[in-house]
Amino acid sequence: MELIFLKRSIKYSAAGVLCALSVIFLAAGSIVWVFAYTMPLICGIINIMAIRTFDKRTAFVIYTATSILSLFLLGDKETALIYALFFGFYPIIRESINALKPYLKIPIKFIVFNAGIVAAELICVYVFMIPFDSFLGKWGAVIMLALGNLIFIIYDRLLDVLIIIYEKKYKSRIDRLLK
Repeated sequence: MELIFLKRSIKYSAAGVLCALSVIFLAAGSIVWVFAYTMPLICGIINIMAIRTFDKRTAFVIYTATSILSLFLLGDKETALIYALFFGFYPIIRESINALKPYLKIPIKFIVFNAGIVAAELICVYVFMIPFDSFLGKWGAVIMLALGNLIFIIYDRLLDVLIIIYEKKYKSRIDRLLK
């Protein structure tokens, strides 16, 4: 009984550390404009580590806690919303989407991405009253979304590579550390 409790406490304390690390990364994205879109990506990779090390439930707890804390603590709500509405939960649902037939999974991935990013931007503009500044003129939103889709393709492929690297190089080390 004590061993089960000890494993749970290690899992929950590691989840707390990963949540804090995610909030710190998102805070860096909130402070430095260049990181506003890259830090949510990195925090999504942290969720991949949590899924591979523990389970989807723990990753979902990390995602939820990080989303709530970042929405309350960060000055830049856009970074927090991009994480909360896409990059935080996408790694959790990604395996379920990948299990679908190929003609379904690609459109669903793009629908989930575009819905999350558009929702984040609309909430920023209409709820938080953050003006949408586009140096590209009236087509700025369309161009930014198209570029975002290209980055999403790269990100999705990168996740496959990072999962393999994590499984082969780091998972056994982290498992030994957590025992």
